[in-house]
Amino acid sequence: MQCRIQHNIMDIYLIRTNDLTFDNLAPYLDCVTPLRREVIERRACDSAKVNSLISELLVLSEISRRTGIAQDRIKFRKGMHGKPYIKNKDGAWLEFSLSHTNGAVIAAFSEDGEIGIDIERPDRRVSDVLYNRVLCEEERFHVTSGTDFLLAWVKKEAFLKRLGVGITRDLRGVNSLELPDTTAQSFGGFIVGISGKGAADAQMIELPVGELLKKYNI
Repeated sequence: MQCRIQHNIMDIYLIRTNDLTFDNLAPYLDCVTPLRREVIERRACDSAKVNSLISELLVLSEISRRTGIAQDRIKFRKGMHGKPYIKNKDGAWLEFSLSHTNGAVIAAFSEDGEIGIDIERPDRRVSDVLYNRVLCEEERFHVTSGTDFLLAWVKKEAFLKRLGVGITRDLRGVNSLELPDTTAQSFGGFIVGISGKGAADAQMIELPVGELLKKYNI
């Protein structure tokens, strides 16, 4: 009898990337599709290439582990707004969401509905222009510091990623004080927004990059 791996409603993995270089990771490009490889190599700077490649490796590895589908046979489906998801061998959906910032990649996975995740550094510079672009009128009464602003911002971004519309929506039209199943917290020295069923109880794991890379025969 085959034993099915049990997961939380939502699992979140954080990988630090600040000490990585793209030259050292370049052999792992062979683990992604030619199309994704081209996208990664077109990134503007070394750190963006690193984050993009690590994101791909993390998603492929976790999808394969959860579904039993070999990494080179994974086929993504897309929702109404182009948001990718996976349908596993049992016909169940596996939802995932990705985000990255300078020095880190984060990914969330769930088999119980759409999810979204967002990450920011706590030292992110916040300008008046950004305040005006992100906050609605009600939020301005509650945001009294840069940290408050970042917590509100990542909640909005995570919620919109969950819907699959992302930055196509005006952030001022989304009130972070009223978002269902959406939370924000500090984790691993970063500020993380989480949206979806089980967001408040999501299991958050910091995964050493070496543990991820060991899953690939390079």
